[in-house]
Parts: sequence; C-alpha cells; structure tokens
Amino acid sequence: MNTRLRYPLSLRWRLLLPLVVTAVIISILLFVTMRQVTKQAVQATQDALLSTAVSSILQQTRSRDSNVDIDLPYDIFTMLGAISQDKVYYRVDLDGVFLTGYEDLAPLMDGPLSDRPLLTSQNFKGEHVRQATIMQSFLIDGQAKMLRVTVAQTQLFQEAILREISRNASIIGLSFFGFAIFMALLVTTSFLRPINLLAGAVSRRGPHDLRDVKHPTPPELTPLLTSLNGFIGRLRSTLGQAETFIAEAAHHIRTPLSLVKSESQLVLRKSVDPDTRKHLHNVITSVDESIRSASQLLDHALVLYRNEQAQKDRLDLPLILTHVLSSMAPTADLKDITLKIDIDDSQPLWVMGDRVLIEVALRNLLDNAIKYSDPDMQVTISAKRRKEFATIAITDQGRGIKGLDMCSLNNRFRRGSNVDDVIGSGLGLAITSEICTAMGGELALTNNKGAGACAILLLPAC
Repeated sequence: MNTRLRYPLSLRWRLLLPLVVTAVIISILLFVTMRQVTKQAVQATQDALLSTAVSSILQQTRSRDSNVDIDLPYDIFTMLGAISQDKVYYRVDLDGVFLTGYEDLAPLMDGPLSDRPLLTSQNFKGEHVRQATIMQSFLIDGQAKMLRVTVAQTQLFQEAILREISRNASIIGLSFFGFAIFMALLVTTSFLRPINLLAGAVSRRGPHDLRDVKHPTPPELTPLLTSLNGFIGRLRSTLGQAETFIAEAAHHIRTPLSLVKSESQLVLRKSVDPDTRKHLHNVITSVDESIRSASQLLDHALVLYRNEQAQKDRLDLPLILTHVLSSMAPTADLKDITLKIDIDDSQPLWVMGDRVLIEVALRNLLDNAIKYSDPDMQVTISAKRRKEFATIAITDQGRGIKGLDMCSLNNRFRRGSNVDDVIGSGLGLAITSEICTAMGGELALTNNKGAGACAILLLPAC
C-alpha cells in the first residue's frame, strides 16, 4: 500500500495564514464600508437639494381664477447645475396635463399627497438621474386639481465623488493590509522566538554535552522541554551501556581467544606428528585472525562511540607518539623490526583532538607498517608542524600498497591486492580515516620510490 507523504505547514505559516486572511477580510470590509457610507452621504445631499427645489417650485405656485401661475426658482436650478456641471431637468403637470419643462421626463405617475417629495432614480437621455416628485391639490374654478412637480438631476458629481473615495479607500485598505502584514510578522516572530532560542541553546551544545537542558521557556513549551530532557537522559544511559558493553566485549572476546592460542601453541611444541602440527598451525593462524578482527571491530565500535562524545583537548603530540611507539615495541621486536622516531624538539608541537582516538589511529598505522614489513627492516615515525596542521608520517620499507586508492579508504574490509598472505581484516585504514574526519584532519597514503609505503596523518595543530 502506497503511503502518501504529507508535509504539514510550519508553525510560522499556521500563525501567518489566519492573520493574513483576517487582514484581507478587514481591508475589503473597510473599502466597501467607506464607499457605501460615502455613496449614502452624497445621495442624501442630492436628495435634500432636489427636495428643496420641488418644494420651492410648489411654494411659488399660485392659482388665479382659471389659471396657475408658476414662478420657477432659477437660483436653485443654478445651484444644482453648478455642482460638477450636472444637468437639471424639471416638469410640471396639472391633472396629468403637461404644463411646462421637459415633456419626455417621465414623472412618478402615482403617489399619495404628502409634504415630503418622493425620490426615485431612472435613466433619462442616456444618463442616470435622480429625481424628486411632489404633488399638491389646488382649487381652480371651484374644482380641486392635482399639481405635480418633478425635478431631476444627473449624478456626475456623485460618480466623481465615489471614484475619488474609492481611490482613497483603496489606498487606505492597502495601507492597512500592509501594516497588518507587518504586525503579523512581528507577532509571529515574537511567538516563535522562545522556540528559536531553545533550538539555539540545544544546537550550541557539543556532541558530548548530555546534561539536561535548563532554559527559560514559556509554560506552553514545558512539555517539549521535559520530553527533550527525558530523551537526553535515555541517550546518556544508552551511551553508558554502550561503553560498558565495549569494555566487557573486549575482555570476554580477547581473553578466550588468547587462551585458545596459548593452548594451541603449547600443544604445537609438544606435538611431533606433521599432520597435527599442520592443523595446529591453521588453528593458531585462524585465532590470530579472529583476535585481530575482534580487536579492530571493537576499535571501530569505540571510534563510533567516541565520535558521539568527542572531547577535543590540547594534547602534547610528541608525548603521545612516544607512548604509542613504546606500546608497539614488543610487536616490532617479534619480527626484528626497528622503530625509529624523528621529532623536532626545538619547538613544542600540540594538537587539538581526542587522545584515545588519536592513539587508536596511530596504533593502526604502525601495526600495518610492522605487519607488511619483512624482518630486520625499519619503521620511522616523524612529526612536524605545517601551517595549521601537525603532520605525522609513518614510513616503512615493506611491500607497499597495490590495488587500493584513496577513494576506497572508508570502505570496510578492503585490502590491497598484494597482502593476501598476511592476516588482516581490512578495517584498520577505514577506522583511521573515520578518526581523521572526526578530528578535522586528513589521511593520505603513498608508495615510496624505492620500497614501502608512507602514511601521512594531518591533525589540527594549536
């Protein structure tokens, strides 16, 4: 069954999205509200002017005998027309009979008698107009007749005001939106700051620092901090168990194998049967190979463990070289190989690294040099400073390196093509290369011009 991967939104986006959506909605509502309020205000102003106009016409209309005298208030018409060059239209009817004005202006046909004009909107001569109509009864020749007055005005001014207000409302809405986004970013950053500070406090720790995290955090982060400290505690316990396991494994594996080797050698010395001696030689060879493989596997486990808890200290390199050389002297004496150390004593040579890992790397390189050298040969170890690195060179006079390049140094169980007759596991160089990487150094292998090989170890100097 295929499982579709889901990528959840980050906390930052989980906070930003609701704030951004809210800002967009408020900006739109602000724009619509400002435009609607302005439209209503302009509409109310125009309605008031039109109502005043029809009321003025009605007030200045008199019935005389069988006639109706209408005195048009041209001053009000002038005022209406002066507003943004709007056009003004009017019409007066008496009992449905057109008297004066624009005959094609359609008045409101029905409506109750009232002191307040009736206001409507319509299209007239291709333009949108707002009109007011008022009706009043007049007594003419003893008969009640209905006088209807209609005044209309185009809405150019209203449309111009709405365009201006819309532009200003857009600017205000966009400004508010920009300010809201800025504030949302500030709020989000402030909200995530405790998390970032906690992450920074944890990331600044070295790989060997397994203390509980004691960092001031908001109450909401307390469960996370508690879980993190619980995980660190379990990791600390696991690493301690791993160290104990490595030490016990080294003892429980090497001791029985050494005992088997000793007993086999004892039986070999007492045995006179050729077949028995041959089998015992095979047993001793296999035990030697097993001891070596077990030792290097344990060294590799130790390197992995120490890499997780790498403690880089300022170390006296000549002192370390002397100690390692002394520990390897018995192995060299068994093959009558001379170990020589060449160090410039005129100036101190210090390196920054883990003493245990550096000693493991040096022992592996010296062990290879001794193992692949013939009796009565010499292995030289030299050290000097080169810029920011301390250079350690281990040179032998053995068979050299064939079939192994620098790209395959990290490959476990890889050996040269010319060493099949020598016991080995192919882990030594891989372990040494991993140690160099962990220490921030490099490992290089070269063949000497005459015979033998040279292993160059670079470690950060201080």
